[in-house]
Amino acid sequence: MQELSTSEVIHWADAEVRLERDGSLMRVVRGRHLVVELGWVNASTADPSLVTDDEVEHSLTTHAGRLLQRAAINDGWRSRWVLVRDHDGSVQVGERLRVRPGPEYTLWSWSAGVSTVIVVAPAHAAGPVLAFRLEQGYLELAEDPQESSAWVEYLVAPEGTVLETGDRLVTVLAGHWYAELGDVESRMPPWSMETQLDEGVSWLADLADCGLEVPDELVVEYADGQVSVDGPPGSHVVDITNPRGLSRVELEWVPQLEVALHKVVDAALDRAEPPSAAEAFCVQMAADRNTVWLGQNGHDLLDVVDWESSESLFAAAFALIRGRALGEGALVSDGLRWLARRPVGLGYGRVVMAGFLASVSVGLDAQSRCLEMLSRSAVGRTAALESSLLHYRSADFGAGELAGVANRLGGLMPGEPPLMSWTEMAELVGLLELCPPEWPHASYYAQVAAKVRGKILCAYVNGWIDEAEPLAWLLLTPELSATA
Repeated sequence: MQELSTSEVIHWADAEVRLERDGSLMRVVRGRHLVVELGWVNASTADPSLVTDDEVEHSLTTHAGRLLQRAAINDGWRSRWVLVRDHDGSVQVGERLRVRPGPEYTLWSWSAGVSTVIVVAPAHAAGPVLAFRLEQGYLELAEDPQESSAWVEYLVAPEGTVLETGDRLVTVLAGHWYAELGDVESRMPPWSMETQLDEGVSWLADLADCGLEVPDELVVEYADGQVSVDGPPGSHVVDITNPRGLSRVELEWVPQLEVALHKVVDAALDRAEPPSAAEAFCVQMAADRNTVWLGQNGHDLLDVVDWESSESLFAAAFALIRGRALGEGALVSDGLRWLARRPVGLGYGRVVMAGFLASVSVGLDAQSRCLEMLSRSAVGRTAALESSLLHYRSADFGAGELAGVANRLGGLMPGEPPLMSWTEMAELVGLLELCPPEWPHASYYAQVAAKVRGKILCAYVNGWIDEAEPLAWLLLTPELSATA
């Protein structure tokens, strides 16, 4: 047995598990990069009570009682916490586990109670991927993190859970490395990977022997050992109870895009003030798709949009499709001029391509101007990926970045990226949709894009999103076609 110093580590394959001597944090480091950091929130600190080459134990305390913490490497990395209430009667459990991905990694979370899976994947490469499966206990996302947050916190027991004197609460996370996210997906329960459905399609699962509690708007039937659930468009949480405990699973019935478009457009047209650039873009796109009839009042509202003073990329996108719809070459030219003064960020290339097509439709000769803008250097790795896709470079160029985008969106996993906003998710959907169909993994990327698109549309139905930007990003294509 050797004494643990602040610089000592437990070796795990070609990675390292580094533990703070006081038990406050566990870190996984691969090469030069921090992969993930774990810690029990508001636990006291103490020197380790046991140290071996592949195991470290701490005896800590929290508001709720003694906390026995153990990190060990065997066939994977197992982190075990035992919360013991050994004095002072009952206490309501509000304990949390904090997870922070490294700067080069992204976090995807299926916080489904006893079935929770947490994935930490490279944001700019396919793998390797670190996935944690909850072997014992319960984890549920505590709350939506703030936009500036770098970590996520999970409740270790359902809200309202009470520990009496002598009770124990055990949480065990098992971490393993996988070559890529698809290897994690293949190990998920089949029913968990089929929780997003088209409107009118029933959710089927071999869960007839489990307890099932659903919201009033869902309809449940049992037949041939299977459970069948039907519901209206949107996201709905069902509670599944088996011998291990409670799993909270989100079922999504995806609405038509027009449902979300109507909500955004109606809100924009009902207000007295002019719409924002993103709202104006959505309104014009809805008119082009014959989703709404603007009337004179609607056209008057769009005519007074001060898009030129906006910093949003959708200012130019609105000017281009408005000019195209009205046949006004000057408006299209003004939109291209606005673009020429902006840096090449994410979405820039798609809008420039749309600007070229709009210029052709109104009889402008803007080819050389658009080619010059498309040739500029992009700002940031994700924008550079968009540029490479629009230039149709080889499949090998940017392959890691494209895989990283799919990782950021969770591949085909159920769940959510708790450290990403709806707008950030929507920005990435269009990148996957730019992947040429003959490239490797193109079908997979298209499925990932469709999954996230459906998730965002459900969020509009549920009222979780009321701003226009996420929907505007879903409508942003190089053609800005009304039928896209």
